[in-house]
Amino acid sequence: MIADRYMKTVLTMIAVTLLVIAVRPWLPETPWTSMARPQPAYAQVTTPKYEVTVPKAWGKFIGFSNNNLLLEAPDGTLRVVDIEGRAPEFPKIKALIHWQ
Repeated sequence: MIADRYMKTVLTMIAVTLLVIAVRPWLPETPWTSMARPQPAYAQVTTPKYEVTVPKAWGKFIGFSNNNLLLEAPDGTLRVVDIEGRAPEFPKIKALIHWQ
């Protein structure tokens, strides 16, 4: 009998709480409701530090490490390209590797 009364009380409290949550958007503004309402979140877009364009003729992308690209040309030549900087001097080739 006591467990039944306890369960009904808990379920009633849950129902009342859900009702208050559902009705809150239509309640008039008061100092208490305006502080408790969360503010909408806006996405903040950051601009990239560097924006570079690498010519396709330099080769296919193989990897990226330490702000350097590793590119492989159709003839098997590997290029290590430094991308940390601004145009016109960047991107620049740091190393050119030929296999024999």
